[in-house]
Amino acid sequence: MADPRPATAGIRLPGHRRSRLWWIALAVLLVVLALGAWLGVRASLAKNALEAAQSEAKSLQSAVLKGDASGTEATQRALTKHTGEAVSLTSDPVWRAAEAVPFLGVNFSAVRQAAAATDDVAVDVVPKVVEIADHVNLSSLLPGDGSIATEPLRAVAPTVAEAAVAADAIAGRVDTIGTDGALPVVADAVEKLTRTITGASTMLDTAARATALLPDMAGGAGPRNIMVMIQNNAELRSSGGIAGAVALIHAENGVISFVGTRGSDDFSGFPAPVLPLTPFEQNVYTDNLGRYIQDTNLTVDFSRTGELAAAMGTQVFGVPIDTVVAVDPYVLAHLLEATGPVALPDGTELTADNAAKTLLSDVYARFPDRLVQDAFFAAVSGAVFEGMISRSPDPAALVQALSESGAENRLHVWSAVPAEQALIAQTSLAGIPPTTDDAAVYTGVYLEDLTRAKMDYYLETNVDIRDARCTKHGAEYVVAVTLTSTAPADAATSLPDYVTAGGRFGTPAGDIATRVVIHGPLGATLLGASDGEDLPVKAVTDPNGRLYAQTDVTLTPGATTELVFTVLAPKASDVPPNLVTTPGITGKTTISAFPRCGS
Repeated sequence: MADPRPATAGIRLPGHRRSRLWWIALAVLLVVLALGAWLGVRASLAKNALEAAQSEAKSLQSAVLKGDASGTEATQRALTKHTGEAVSLTSDPVWRAAEAVPFLGVNFSAVRQAAAATDDVAVDVVPKVVEIADHVNLSSLLPGDGSIATEPLRAVAPTVAEAAVAADAIAGRVDTIGTDGALPVVADAVEKLTRTITGASTMLDTAARATALLPDMAGGAGPRNIMVMIQNNAELRSSGGIAGAVALIHAENGVISFVGTRGSDDFSGFPAPVLPLTPFEQNVYTDNLGRYIQDTNLTVDFSRTGELAAAMGTQVFGVPIDTVVAVDPYVLAHLLEATGPVALPDGTELTADNAAKTLLSDVYARFPDRLVQDAFFAAVSGAVFEGMISRSPDPAALVQALSESGAENRLHVWSAVPAEQALIAQTSLAGIPPTTDDAAVYTGVYLEDLTRAKMDYYLETNVDIRDARCTKHGAEYVVAVTLTSTAPADAATSLPDYVTAGGRFGTPAGDIATRVVIHGPLGATLLGASDGEDLPVKAVTDPNGRLYAQTDVTLTPGATTELVFTVLAPKASDVPPNLVTTPGITGKTTISAFPRCGS
């Protein structure tokens, strides 16, 4: 039988050919190892350069906030040197070729883009921030004489706006860096960079709006009357709590003066709504929305709260109200971090550590008489305000205080001037639901007190968006709201009557009655609501086309309940939902990843 093997089978190559192939293989291996070493060394050097840049950036930030212009120029040069090195190390032909390697290439691409973004910040944003710092010393903006330096703010406003635009563009590019399949160390680094640049962009955007707004709002273009609603989270409303005290501040030519305060009783019981209410408002909130200042923030739209509160304030104070600001004791606590403690007329001291507990709980045990409570709140308002204008607060601490207050959804602002309100409306300070769900699906979870007392000091909340999935009709997901009463078992007798309401309004003393509101995406449908059993829910569509659903729950001391709402949204993004909740005493929110569903 013939041998089926090829004629060359079994033939050994000459020794010199085998030797040459070995040398070729060895040469290829050496080249691969050399390229790997080259990439490894450059990656290590780039990492060191970016870490050095991060250190310089922190030093620069500290110098800017402290108004130390002497060290900013050298620090800025060092920063751009390090970021430039990182870009050079990650953009040569070998590095770019490595980006095409399956599985590993995503790491090289992500690092290159991260280095480029960091350099863009150093080149396009930092010089503008340094220029701003050279012209405006943050410490001089509040000189401690009861005024705000408005002209320096007006002068730097265009530069701040330019910095904000540049930072926003970079933040948009960073957000598109792909890390699917990247090594954890690379993915984590990119995520951290994204958070950092996005945070800086948000802060600059806020600064741009502040420099555009503050000069006129502080009376730089004519006198202004500013009404401050101090919300009490122990009796919840959508934006935080009822207005327990209302302060009037006058601003003229940058000089700020405290006019005085009024109690909520002065704003209650108007014979008719101070402004016409829409059919939706009448249906959902009743005419109380326009008759009691405690109920003006039942609405989830603070711009409407501002309009109604300003109309009431104009009648009560006898002057036109140009601006409405809402804060709560936690905002005051943040501000006290910047100003330091303030002394109260009764000899006690209000600090960042005790402000919330003092104003939301202790006051009711100390002063059973409601008129005395109102006087105490008025004294606190005046003391904190005087502390703000009579001292020069630490700029970094003040920026941090305002940033934290805004991030916690505890600080809201409305202006009667349309151009100013248009700027405010684009920030979280506006307290306005977004007009679209294009960036992220919006879901609001708002709480309203039904006990008509101060029991919400003992209400613990947890909101969890979970179980999201795509269906042929859109994105279906669950909003789980867990409510827990931390009130003592003997709350009915151990807590003051003013805190429990003593059962006068239909809720047994010591229990907590709450209305839970789900404000859903555009065109959304409520598929069901349950706490183990089907819940009675009032579900309607608001004038903007958003789902508005509400149900009521009552908790006995120590009780916990989970309310589960199943929502169907016509579309969803694969980025986390935009979840807005009522800022209460304690609570947390968690969000599962959202799928990307078609329209």
